[in-house]
Amino acid sequence: MTYEFQLPVRNQELVRLIAIGDYGAVRDTIHHLGAIGYADPDRWSKLIPTGREGEYLAIHTRRYAPAAE
Repeated sequence: MTYEFQLPVRNQELVRLIAIGDYGAVRDTIHHLGAIGYADPDRWSKLIPTGREGEYLAIHTRRYAPAAE
């Protein structure tokens, strides 16, 4: 027997950060954004090859409560 469980949808805004570049540059950028408190390094995707030689990408999604208007 399968039960479908859904969390309530909260009103959230989001932004996706995409870092594309050389493996080391993307990795260093991820760590820098973590060091300044902007994007937790553990919440980024794994580095993914783009298909171009030596180029990788990683994605980070940040969720926010909506800004008060």
